[in-house]
Amino acid sequence: MNRIDTGIIDAAGLARDTADACDVAVIGSGAGGAVVAKELAEGGLRVLIVEEGGYHPVHRDLAHEAIGRMYRDAGITATLGHPMIPVPMGRCVGGTTTINSGTCFRTPEHVLVRWRGEFGVTDLATERMARLFARVEQELHVEPADLAVMSRPNTLTGELLDRAGLRGAALRRNTHGCEGCGMCCYGCTSGGKKAMPASYLPKALKAGARLYMNARVIRIRRGCGNAVLGLEAAAGANRLTIHAPIVIVACGTMLTPCLLRDNGIARGNPHLGRHLTIHPASKVVGEFDERIDSWSGIPQAYSYDGLHDDGIMFEGITMPPDLGGAAVPFTGEHLAHYIKNYAHMAPFGFLISDTAEGRMRRLPFAGYRFFYSLTPTDVRRIKRAICFLARLFLDGGAIRTYAMINSRNNVFSDRADVDRFDRTELRAKDIEAMAFHPLGTCRMAGTPSRGVCDAHQQVFDTPGLYLCDGSVVPTPLGVNPQETIMALATRLAEHLLGKTLGPAE
Repeated sequence: MNRIDTGIIDAAGLARDTADACDVAVIGSGAGGAVVAKELAEGGLRVLIVEEGGYHPVHRDLAHEAIGRMYRDAGITATLGHPMIPVPMGRCVGGTTTINSGTCFRTPEHVLVRWRGEFGVTDLATERMARLFARVEQELHVEPADLAVMSRPNTLTGELLDRAGLRGAALRRNTHGCEGCGMCCYGCTSGGKKAMPASYLPKALKAGARLYMNARVIRIRRGCGNAVLGLEAAAGANRLTIHAPIVIVACGTMLTPCLLRDNGIARGNPHLGRHLTIHPASKVVGEFDERIDSWSGIPQAYSYDGLHDDGIMFEGITMPPDLGGAAVPFTGEHLAHYIKNYAHMAPFGFLISDTAEGRMRRLPFAGYRFFYSLTPTDVRRIKRAICFLARLFLDGGAIRTYAMINSRNNVFSDRADVDRFDRTELRAKDIEAMAFHPLGTCRMAGTPSRGVCDAHQQVFDTPGLYLCDGSVVPTPLGVNPQETIMALATRLAEHLLGKTLGPAE
Protein backbone atom coordinates (compact mmCIF):
# COMPACT_ATOMS: atom_id res chain seq x y z
CA MET A 1 0.00 0.00 0.00
CA ASN A 2 1.40 3.38 -1.05
CA ARG A 3 1.10 5.58 2.04
CA ILE A 4 2.78 8.58 3.56
CA ASP A 5 4.63 7.63 6.72
CA THR A 6 7.36 10.28 6.72
CA GLY A 7 8.08 13.58 5.04
CA ILE A 8 5.38 15.69 6.71
CA ILE A 9 6.28 18.53 9.06
CA ASP A 10 3.81 19.32 11.83
CA ALA A 11 3.76 23.10 11.84
CA ALA A 12 1.92 23.12 15.17
CA GLY A 13 5.08 21.69 16.71
CA LEU A 14 7.45 24.39 15.46
CA ALA A 15 9.31 25.88 18.41
CA ARG A 16 9.66 29.37 16.94
CA ASP A 17 8.73 31.54 13.99
CA THR A 18 10.10 29.77 10.93
CA ALA A 19 11.04 30.86 7.43
CA ASP A 20 11.43 28.63 4.38
CA ALA A 21 11.88 29.11 0.65
CA CYS A 22 10.92 27.29 -2.53
CA ASP A 23 10.14 27.76 -6.20
CA VAL A 24 6.43 27.06 -5.76
CA ALA A 25 4.26 27.16 -2.63
CA VAL A 26 0.99 25.22 -2.83
CA ILE A 27 -1.84 25.98 -0.40
CA GLY A 28 -3.88 22.82 0.07
CA SER A 29 -3.22 19.13 -0.49
CA GLY A 30 -6.44 17.94 -2.14
CA ALA A 31 -7.36 17.10 -5.73
CA GLY A 32 -5.77 20.26 -7.10
CA GLY A 33 -2.90 20.93 -4.71
CA ALA A 34 -1.50 17.41 -4.41
CA VAL A 35 -1.58 16.82 -8.17
CA VAL A 36 0.13 20.04 -9.20
CA ALA A 37 2.69 19.66 -6.37
CA LYS A 38 3.64 16.16 -7.48
CA GLU A 39 3.96 17.09 -11.15
CA LEU A 40 6.04 20.20 -10.42
CA ALA A 41 8.31 18.38 -7.94
CA GLU A 42 8.92 15.60 -10.43
CA GLY A 43 9.63 18.31 -12.98
CA GLY A 44 12.54 19.55 -10.89
CA LEU A 45 11.04 22.48 -8.98
CA ARG A 46 11.37 22.99 -5.22
CA VAL A 47 7.82 22.65 -3.88
CA LEU A 48 6.33 23.30 -0.44
CA ILE A 49 2.76 22.29 0.40
CA VAL A 50 0.89 24.03 3.21
CA GLU A 51 -2.13 22.19 4.64
CA GLU A 52 -4.47 23.51 7.33
CA GLY A 53 -5.54 20.07 8.54
CA GLY A 54 -3.73 17.11 10.03
CA TYR A 55 -2.66 13.75 8.66
CA HIS A 56 -4.93 10.80 9.41
CA PRO A 57 -3.60 7.49 8.10
CA VAL A 58 -5.69 4.32 7.85
CA HIS A 59 -7.83 4.09 10.98
CA ARG A 60 -10.69 2.18 12.54
CA ASP A 61 -12.87 5.07 13.71
CA LEU A 62 -16.63 4.94 13.54
CA ALA A 63 -18.10 7.23 10.90
CA HIS A 64 -19.21 9.95 13.34
CA GLU A 65 -15.76 9.94 14.95
CA ALA A 66 -14.06 10.33 11.57
CA ILE A 67 -16.30 13.28 10.70
CA GLY A 68 -15.15 15.08 13.84
CA ARG A 69 -11.50 14.56 12.92
CA MET A 70 -11.41 14.93 9.15
CA TYR A 71 -14.29 17.19 8.11
CA ARG A 72 -14.27 20.97 8.19
CA ASP A 73 -16.54 22.24 10.98
CA ALA A 74 -17.42 18.61 11.81
CA GLY A 75 -19.34 18.38 8.54
CA ILE A 76 -21.82 21.20 9.17
CA THR A 77 -20.61 23.65 6.51
CA ALA A 78 -23.70 24.70 4.56
CA THR A 79 -25.16 27.17 2.12
CA LEU A 80 -27.90 29.50 3.38
CA GLY A 81 -31.15 29.83 1.46
CA HIS A 82 -34.08 27.69 0.32
CA PRO A 83 -33.25 25.08 1.42
CA MET A 84 -30.16 25.19 3.61
CA ILE A 85 -27.83 22.62 2.04
CA PRO A 86 -24.89 21.00 3.88
CA VAL A 87 -21.69 20.92 1.80
CA PRO A 88 -19.23 18.61 3.63
CA MET A 89 -15.54 19.31 3.00
CA GLY A 90 -12.33 17.69 4.13
CA ARG A 91 -9.94 19.43 6.50
CA CYS A 92 -7.01 17.05 6.46
CA VAL A 93 -4.03 15.97 4.40
CA GLY A 94 -5.53 14.95 1.08
CA GLY A 95 -8.41 17.40 1.43
CA THR A 96 -11.83 16.22 0.33
CA THR A 97 -10.30 13.31 -1.64
CA THR A 98 -9.72 11.66 1.73
CA ILE A 99 -13.42 11.72 2.56
CA ASN A 100 -15.15 11.44 -0.83
CA SER A 101 -16.71 8.44 -2.57
CA GLY A 102 -13.82 7.90 -4.98
CA THR A 103 -15.98 8.26 -8.10
CA CYS A 104 -14.09 9.39 -11.22
CA PHE A 105 -15.65 10.91 -14.35
CA ARG A 106 -13.99 12.68 -17.23
CA THR A 107 -15.41 16.12 -18.02
CA PRO A 108 -18.29 15.63 -20.46
CA GLU A 109 -17.38 16.84 -23.96
CA HIS A 110 -20.37 19.19 -24.20
CA VAL A 111 -19.09 20.97 -21.08
CA LEU A 112 -15.63 21.45 -22.59
CA VAL A 113 -17.26 22.82 -25.76
CA ARG A 114 -19.16 25.35 -23.66
CA TRP A 115 -16.01 26.45 -21.81
CA ARG A 116 -14.15 26.97 -25.06
CA GLY A 117 -16.95 28.95 -26.66
CA GLU A 118 -18.60 30.86 -23.82
CA PHE A 119 -15.61 31.49 -21.53
CA GLY A 120 -12.73 31.67 -23.97
CA VAL A 121 -10.75 28.83 -22.37
CA THR A 122 -9.52 27.67 -25.75
CA ASP A 123 -6.70 25.41 -24.52
CA LEU A 124 -9.05 22.50 -23.87
CA ALA A 125 -8.86 20.54 -27.08
CA THR A 126 -10.51 17.13 -26.87
CA GLU A 127 -7.28 15.28 -27.67
CA ARG A 128 -5.26 17.13 -25.07
CA MET A 129 -7.84 16.64 -22.35
CA ALA A 130 -8.07 12.93 -23.17
CA ARG A 131 -4.30 12.68 -22.64
CA LEU A 132 -4.53 14.50 -19.30
CA PHE A 133 -7.43 12.33 -18.13
CA ALA A 134 -5.48 9.20 -19.07
CA ARG A 135 -2.46 10.34 -17.04
CA VAL A 136 -4.64 11.03 -14.00
CA GLU A 137 -6.43 7.70 -14.33
CA GLN A 138 -3.11 5.85 -14.46
CA GLU A 139 -1.85 7.62 -11.35
CA LEU A 140 -5.07 6.85 -9.46
CA HIS A 141 -5.60 3.32 -10.80
CA VAL A 142 -9.13 4.18 -11.93
CA GLU A 143 -11.22 1.06 -12.52
CA PRO A 144 -14.90 0.05 -12.52
CA ALA A 145 -16.31 -0.77 -9.11
CA ASP A 146 -16.05 -4.49 -8.35
CA LEU A 147 -19.43 -6.22 -8.26
CA ALA A 148 -18.12 -8.58 -5.58
CA VAL A 149 -17.72 -5.77 -3.03
CA MET A 150 -20.60 -3.46 -3.98
CA SER A 151 -23.14 -2.69 -1.29
CA ARG A 152 -26.51 -4.39 -1.78
CA PRO A 153 -28.40 -1.16 -2.65
CA ASN A 154 -26.08 -0.76 -5.64
CA THR A 155 -26.49 -4.31 -6.92
CA LEU A 156 -30.23 -4.29 -6.17
CA THR A 157 -30.77 -1.06 -8.09
CA GLY A 158 -28.80 -2.52 -10.98
CA GLU A 159 -31.08 -5.55 -10.98
CA LEU A 160 -34.21 -3.39 -10.90
CA LEU A 161 -32.93 -1.26 -13.78
CA ASP A 162 -32.25 -4.40 -15.82
CA ARG A 163 -35.74 -5.68 -15.04
CA ALA A 164 -37.19 -2.38 -16.27
CA GLY A 165 -35.19 -2.61 -19.52
CA LEU A 166 -32.85 0.22 -18.49
CA ARG A 167 -29.06 0.13 -18.59
CA GLY A 168 -26.99 1.14 -15.58
CA ALA A 169 -23.23 0.83 -15.15
CA ALA A 170 -20.59 0.28 -12.52
CA LEU A 171 -18.97 3.57 -11.53
CA ARG A 172 -15.28 4.11 -12.17
CA ARG A 173 -13.33 4.73 -8.98
CA ASN A 174 -9.76 5.46 -7.83
CA THR A 175 -9.25 2.15 -6.05
CA HIS A 176 -6.94 -0.82 -6.03
CA GLY A 177 -7.69 -3.85 -3.91
CA CYS A 178 -10.92 -2.37 -2.52
CA GLU A 179 -12.26 -4.52 0.33
CA GLY A 180 -15.71 -2.95 0.43
CA CYS A 181 -15.31 -1.64 3.97
CA GLY A 182 -18.06 0.94 3.31
CA MET A 183 -16.02 3.80 4.80
CA CYS A 184 -14.99 5.69 1.64
CA CYS A 185 -16.44 8.94 2.95
CA TYR A 186 -14.86 8.64 6.39
CA GLY A 187 -11.22 8.05 5.51
CA CYS A 188 -11.15 4.56 3.88
CA THR A 189 -10.23 2.11 6.65
CA SER A 190 -8.64 -0.45 4.30
CA GLY A 191 -6.39 1.81 2.24
CA GLY A 192 -7.97 0.60 -0.99
CA LYS A 193 -9.08 4.08 -2.09
CA LYS A 194 -6.29 5.97 -3.82
CA ALA A 195 -6.95 9.39 -2.33
CA MET A 196 -4.11 11.90 -2.41
CA PRO A 197 -2.31 10.48 0.68
CA ALA A 198 -2.14 7.09 -1.08
CA SER A 199 -1.32 8.26 -4.61
CA TYR A 200 0.01 11.70 -5.54
CA LEU A 201 1.39 12.92 -2.22
CA PRO A 202 3.87 10.07 -1.62
CA LYS A 203 5.29 10.69 -5.11
CA ALA A 204 5.47 14.43 -4.46
CA LEU A 205 7.46 13.87 -1.27
CA LYS A 206 9.70 11.29 -2.93
CA ALA A 207 10.50 13.89 -5.60
CA GLY A 208 11.60 16.35 -2.92
CA ALA A 209 8.45 18.28 -2.04
CA ARG A 210 7.79 18.98 1.64
CA LEU A 211 4.45 19.35 3.38
CA TYR A 212 3.64 21.51 6.39
CA MET A 213 0.43 20.30 8.05
CA ASN A 214 -1.60 22.14 10.71
CA ALA A 215 -0.65 25.46 9.10
CA ARG A 216 -3.38 27.95 8.19
CA VAL A 217 -2.41 30.50 5.54
CA ILE A 218 -3.39 34.00 6.58
CA ARG A 219 -1.48 36.19 4.13
CA ILE A 220 -0.34 36.07 0.51
CA ARG A 221 2.71 38.31 0.29
CA ARG A 222 3.07 40.59 -2.73
CA GLY A 223 5.59 43.15 -3.96
CA CYS A 224 6.14 45.52 -6.85
CA GLY A 225 3.57 45.28 -9.61
CA ASN A 226 1.42 43.15 -7.33
CA ALA A 227 3.69 40.17 -8.03
CA VAL A 228 3.62 37.32 -5.52
CA LEU A 229 6.48 36.99 -3.03
CA GLY A 230 5.22 34.10 -0.89
CA LEU A 231 2.89 33.53 2.03
CA GLU A 232 2.51 33.54 5.78
CA ALA A 233 0.70 30.91 7.84
CA ALA A 234 -0.33 30.51 11.46
CA ALA A 235 1.56 27.53 12.88
CA GLY A 236 0.35 26.90 16.41
CA ALA A 237 1.51 29.88 18.45
CA ASN A 238 4.11 30.75 15.83
CA ARG A 239 4.25 31.95 12.26
CA LEU A 240 5.51 30.17 9.17
CA THR A 241 6.81 32.41 6.36
CA ILE A 242 7.50 30.93 2.95
CA HIS A 243 9.33 32.86 0.25
CA ALA A 244 8.21 31.83 -3.23
CA PRO A 245 7.81 33.58 -6.62
CA ILE A 246 4.84 31.35 -7.43
CA VAL A 247 1.94 30.59 -5.09
CA ILE A 248 -0.80 28.15 -6.06
CA VAL A 249 -4.04 28.45 -4.07
CA ALA A 250 -5.86 25.11 -3.83
CA CYS A 251 -7.98 25.65 -0.73
CA GLY A 252 -11.26 24.54 -2.31
CA THR A 253 -14.19 26.31 -3.93
CA MET A 254 -15.67 27.78 -0.76
CA LEU A 255 -12.37 28.85 0.86
CA THR A 256 -10.21 30.12 -1.99
CA PRO A 257 -12.36 33.25 -2.65
CA CYS A 258 -12.34 34.03 1.09
CA LEU A 259 -8.52 33.97 1.17
CA LEU A 260 -8.31 36.16 -1.92
CA ARG A 261 -10.75 38.71 -0.57
CA ASP A 262 -9.06 38.85 2.83
CA ASN A 263 -5.83 39.69 1.01
CA GLY A 264 -7.36 42.33 -1.24
CA ILE A 265 -6.77 40.17 -4.32
CA ALA A 266 -9.15 40.42 -7.30
CA ARG A 267 -10.75 43.37 -5.53
CA GLY A 268 -13.33 44.84 -7.84
CA ASN A 269 -13.65 41.70 -9.94
CA PRO A 270 -17.42 41.07 -10.08
CA HIS A 271 -16.98 37.29 -10.31
CA LEU A 272 -15.02 36.73 -7.09
CA GLY A 273 -17.10 34.59 -4.74
CA ARG A 274 -20.00 34.30 -7.17
CA HIS A 275 -21.35 31.63 -9.53
CA LEU A 276 -21.25 28.92 -6.86
CA THR A 277 -22.77 25.68 -8.11
CA ILE A 278 -22.98 22.59 -5.92
CA HIS A 279 -24.80 19.71 -7.70
CA PRO A 280 -27.62 19.44 -5.12
CA ALA A 281 -28.13 15.79 -4.20
CA SER A 282 -30.72 13.71 -2.41
CA LYS A 283 -31.87 10.10 -2.24
CA VAL A 284 -34.84 7.78 -2.13
CA VAL A 285 -34.88 4.81 0.23
CA GLY A 286 -36.72 1.59 -0.51
CA GLU A 287 -37.77 -0.69 2.34
CA PHE A 288 -37.65 -4.39 1.38
CA ASP A 289 -38.48 -7.71 3.01
CA GLU A 290 -34.93 -8.73 2.10
CA ARG A 291 -32.21 -7.88 4.60
CA ILE A 292 -30.09 -5.23 2.86
CA ASP A 293 -27.33 -4.27 5.35
CA SER A 294 -26.58 -1.21 3.19
CA TRP A 295 -23.48 -0.24 5.15
CA SER A 296 -21.59 -3.36 3.96
CA GLY A 297 -19.73 -2.83 0.68
CA ILE A 298 -18.89 0.10 -1.60
CA PRO A 299 -21.38 2.91 -0.88
CA GLN A 300 -21.23 4.54 -4.33
CA ALA A 301 -20.63 1.87 -6.95
CA TYR A 302 -23.41 1.97 -9.56
CA SER A 303 -25.03 4.63 -11.71
CA TYR A 304 -27.79 5.34 -14.20
CA ASP A 305 -27.55 8.24 -16.65
CA GLY A 306 -30.83 7.80 -18.55
CA LEU A 307 -32.05 11.26 -17.45
CA HIS A 308 -28.71 13.02 -17.88
CA ASP A 309 -30.08 15.13 -20.74
CA ASP A 310 -32.40 16.69 -18.13
CA GLY A 311 -29.50 17.34 -15.78
CA ILE A 312 -30.11 14.33 -13.50
CA MET A 313 -27.51 11.70 -12.59
CA PHE A 314 -28.29 8.70 -10.39
CA GLU A 315 -25.52 7.26 -8.21
CA GLY A 316 -25.47 4.89 -5.28
CA ILE A 317 -25.09 6.23 -1.75
CA THR A 318 -25.27 4.57 1.65
CA MET A 319 -24.51 5.57 5.24
CA PRO A 320 -23.31 3.56 8.24
CA PRO A 321 -25.84 2.84 11.02
CA ASP A 322 -24.37 5.42 13.40
CA LEU A 323 -25.30 8.17 10.90
CA GLY A 324 -28.24 6.75 8.96
CA GLY A 325 -30.95 7.87 11.34
CA ALA A 326 -29.61 11.42 11.48
CA ALA A 327 -29.78 11.95 7.72
CA VAL A 328 -33.55 11.69 7.22
CA PRO A 329 -36.35 14.25 7.74
CA PHE A 330 -38.53 11.94 9.82
CA THR A 331 -39.86 12.22 13.36
CA GLY A 332 -41.92 10.16 15.78
CA GLU A 333 -43.18 6.79 14.64
CA HIS A 334 -41.78 7.17 11.13
CA LEU A 335 -38.28 7.76 12.48
CA ALA A 336 -38.56 4.93 15.01
CA HIS A 337 -39.69 2.52 12.29
CA TYR A 338 -36.94 3.68 9.93
CA ILE A 339 -34.18 3.15 12.49
CA LYS A 340 -35.60 -0.15 13.75
CA ASN A 341 -35.73 -1.50 10.19
CA TYR A 342 -32.53 0.14 8.93
CA ALA A 343 -31.10 -3.25 7.93
CA HIS A 344 -33.92 -3.54 5.36
CA MET A 345 -33.47 -0.08 3.86
CA ALA A 346 -31.94 0.32 0.38
CA PRO A 347 -31.05 3.94 -0.48
CA PHE A 348 -30.03 5.21 -3.89
CA GLY A 349 -29.01 8.77 -4.64
CA PHE A 350 -29.03 11.37 -7.37
CA LEU A 351 -27.51 14.74 -8.14
CA ILE A 352 -28.67 17.49 -10.47
CA SER A 353 -26.76 19.85 -12.69
CA ASP A 354 -27.99 23.02 -11.03
CA THR A 355 -29.18 26.18 -12.73
CA ALA A 356 -28.96 28.12 -9.45
CA GLU A 357 -25.84 30.10 -8.56
CA GLY A 358 -24.76 31.13 -5.10
CA ARG A 359 -22.62 34.00 -3.88
CA MET A 360 -20.31 34.77 -0.99
CA ARG A 361 -21.08 37.45 1.58
CA ARG A 362 -19.35 38.54 4.73
CA LEU A 363 -21.70 38.75 7.70
CA PRO A 364 -21.03 40.61 10.98
CA PHE A 365 -19.68 38.23 13.63
CA ALA A 366 -20.23 35.24 11.31
CA GLY A 367 -17.52 35.59 8.67
CA TYR A 368 -18.00 34.46 5.10
CA ARG A 369 -21.17 32.62 4.18
CA PHE A 370 -22.55 31.43 0.86
CA PHE A 371 -26.15 32.16 -0.09
CA TYR A 372 -27.79 29.76 -2.53
CA SER A 373 -31.41 28.86 -3.34
CA LEU A 374 -32.78 26.29 -5.75
CA THR A 375 -34.49 27.55 -8.89
CA PRO A 376 -37.85 26.18 -10.12
CA THR A 377 -35.93 24.16 -12.73
CA ASP A 378 -33.78 22.59 -10.00
CA VAL A 379 -36.87 21.75 -7.92
CA ARG A 380 -38.54 20.15 -10.93
CA ARG A 381 -35.46 18.01 -11.59
CA ILE A 382 -35.32 16.88 -7.98
CA LYS A 383 -39.01 15.93 -8.05
CA ARG A 384 -38.53 13.98 -11.28
CA ALA A 385 -35.58 12.08 -9.80
CA ILE A 386 -37.55 11.23 -6.63
CA CYS A 387 -40.49 9.91 -8.65
CA PHE A 388 -38.24 7.85 -10.90
CA LEU A 389 -36.51 6.07 -8.01
CA ALA A 390 -39.70 5.63 -5.98
CA ARG A 391 -41.45 3.95 -8.92
CA LEU A 392 -38.40 1.81 -9.68
CA PHE A 393 -38.28 0.51 -6.07
CA LEU A 394 -42.03 -0.05 -5.77
CA ASP A 395 -42.19 -1.87 -9.10
CA GLY A 396 -39.27 -3.96 -7.87
CA GLY A 397 -41.05 -5.17 -4.75
CA ALA A 398 -40.35 -2.52 -2.13
CA ILE A 399 -42.81 -2.46 0.78
CA ARG A 400 -42.64 1.33 0.75
CA THR A 401 -40.27 4.10 -0.27
CA TYR A 402 -39.08 7.20 1.57
CA ALA A 403 -38.34 10.58 0.01
CA MET A 404 -36.17 13.17 1.71
CA ILE A 405 -38.95 15.77 1.88
CA ASN A 406 -40.09 17.79 4.89
CA SER A 407 -43.72 16.90 4.40
CA ARG A 408 -46.27 14.33 5.50
CA ASN A 409 -46.29 13.19 1.90
CA ASN A 410 -42.81 11.66 2.03
CA VAL A 411 -43.60 7.94 2.33
CA PHE A 412 -45.01 6.12 -0.70
CA SER A 413 -46.68 2.73 -0.37
CA ASP A 414 -47.68 2.32 -4.01
CA ARG A 415 -47.56 4.03 -7.39
CA ALA A 416 -50.71 5.98 -6.59
CA ASP A 417 -48.87 7.70 -3.73
CA VAL A 418 -46.04 8.62 -6.10
CA ASP A 419 -48.49 9.94 -8.69
CA ARG A 420 -50.15 12.14 -6.05
CA PHE A 421 -46.75 13.48 -5.02
CA ASP A 422 -45.90 14.11 -8.67
CA ARG A 423 -49.06 16.22 -9.09
CA THR A 424 -48.51 18.36 -5.98
CA GLU A 425 -46.37 21.45 -5.76
CA LEU A 426 -42.92 20.84 -4.29
CA ARG A 427 -41.37 23.82 -2.52
CA ALA A 428 -37.62 24.32 -2.46
CA LYS A 429 -37.61 24.82 1.31
CA ASP A 430 -39.19 21.39 1.84
CA ILE A 431 -36.35 19.50 0.13
CA GLU A 432 -33.72 17.77 2.27
CA ALA A 433 -30.58 17.93 0.15
CA MET A 434 -26.84 17.73 0.49
CA ALA A 435 -24.09 18.74 -1.91
CA PHE A 436 -20.56 17.47 -2.39
CA HIS A 437 -19.32 19.27 -5.51
CA PRO A 438 -18.94 23.04 -4.98
CA LEU A 439 -17.55 24.74 -8.09
CA GLY A 440 -17.12 28.06 -9.83
CA THR A 441 -16.42 30.83 -7.29
CA CYS A 442 -13.20 31.98 -9.02
CA ARG A 443 -13.91 30.71 -12.49
CA MET A 444 -11.35 30.81 -15.25
CA ALA A 445 -12.03 32.73 -18.45
CA GLY A 446 -10.30 34.47 -21.29
CA THR A 447 -10.88 37.96 -19.84
CA PRO A 448 -11.53 39.49 -16.40
CA SER A 449 -14.98 40.50 -17.62
CA ARG A 450 -15.87 36.78 -17.50
CA GLY A 451 -13.79 35.33 -14.67
CA VAL A 452 -11.28 35.72 -11.84
CA CYS A 453 -8.34 33.88 -13.36
CA ASP A 454 -7.13 33.50 -16.93
CA ALA A 455 -7.20 30.41 -19.13
CA HIS A 456 -3.98 29.21 -17.46
CA GLN A 457 -5.51 29.76 -13.99
CA GLN A 458 -3.38 32.80 -13.06
CA VAL A 459 -5.35 35.47 -11.20
CA PHE A 460 -5.79 38.53 -13.39
CA ASP A 461 -3.43 41.38 -12.38
CA THR A 462 -1.58 39.23 -9.81
CA PRO A 463 1.55 37.76 -11.45
CA GLY A 464 2.65 34.47 -9.95
CA LEU A 465 -0.65 33.68 -8.21
CA TYR A 466 -2.48 30.65 -9.61
CA LEU A 467 -5.70 28.88 -8.58
CA CYS A 468 -5.98 25.11 -8.72
CA ASP A 469 -9.21 23.69 -7.28
CA GLY A 470 -12.92 23.51 -8.03
CA SER A 471 -13.25 27.28 -7.81
CA VAL A 472 -11.83 27.66 -11.35
CA VAL A 473 -14.39 25.31 -12.95
CA PRO A 474 -16.70 27.65 -14.91
CA THR A 475 -19.95 25.66 -14.89
CA PRO A 476 -21.57 22.59 -13.34
CA LEU A 477 -20.34 19.31 -14.80
CA GLY A 478 -23.33 17.09 -14.07
CA VAL A 479 -20.89 14.46 -12.76
CA ASN A 480 -18.43 14.12 -9.89
CA PRO A 481 -15.64 16.69 -10.39
CA GLN A 482 -12.47 15.30 -8.81
CA GLU A 483 -10.99 13.97 -12.07
CA THR A 484 -11.72 17.28 -13.82
CA ILE A 485 -9.89 19.18 -11.06
CA MET A 486 -6.94 16.78 -11.28
CA ALA A 487 -6.73 17.07 -15.06
CA LEU A 488 -6.75 20.87 -14.82
CA ALA A 489 -4.02 20.65 -12.16
CA THR A 490 -1.92 18.52 -14.50
CA ARG A 491 -2.54 21.06 -17.25
CA LEU A 492 -1.38 23.87 -14.95
CA ALA A 493 1.80 21.92 -14.16
CA GLU A 494 2.50 21.56 -17.89
CA HIS A 495 2.07 25.31 -18.31
CA LEU A 496 4.46 26.14 -15.46
CA LEU A 497 7.04 23.56 -16.52
CA GLY A 498 6.78 24.57 -20.17
CA LYS A 499 6.54 20.96 -21.36
CA THR A 500 4.10 18.16 -22.09
CA LEU A 501 3.87 15.39 -19.50
CA GLY A 502 3.87 11.89 -20.89
CA PRO A 503 2.01 8.79 -19.67
CA ALA A 504 2.21 8.12 -15.93
CA GLU A 505 4.74 5.55 -14.83
